[in-house]
Amino acid sequence: FQMVAHGITASALFFAVGVVYDRAHHRDLNRLGGLYEPMPAYSGLAAVLFFASMGLPGFSGFVAELEVVAGAWAANPLWTVGAAVGIVVGVAYTWRALQKAFFSDKHPTLEQHPKEGWPEFAAITWPEVSGVALLVLVSLFVGLYPRVLLSAIEPAVKALLAGGAQ
Repeated sequence: FQMVAHGITASALFFAVGVVYDRAHHRDLNRLGGLYEPMPAYSGLAAVLFFASMGLPGFSGFVAELEVVAGAWAANPLWTVGAAVGIVVGVAYTWRALQKAFFSDKHPTLEQHPKEGWPEFAAITWPEVSGVALLVLVSLFVGLYPRVLLSAIEPAVKALLAGGAQ
């Protein structure tokens, strides 16, 4: 479940980076900032992707992390606490990246255009919106109805466990 959830959100985040790169022509987080001004609709969509990646309830990442933590707790509670700390650190890192790229006061490439203000950024296109929306909907569907994946995963896990016990 974790691998599927990660595949959904990681591909969505790579897509988000591609959209920003297409407009800013770089991926340097230290040179980005305040992308909300020239790209408000896209910033909102990107925020939803980041929330999905952070594992907020309702998204596939939440269910995946819950499954991992519950399974790990049964095996070794001490290691599970360490893993939970890792989850919190990952959320903090993701939150910082979202804030720094989209909602900080620093303007993109402002040092190159101090008098002109914002450079022109192309509006988000329909293919970009549909790509992001599809990944968000898949993450939401799997997060709200995890049985769709668990029903496919459980028989394989049970067979693996039964074979490993012999």
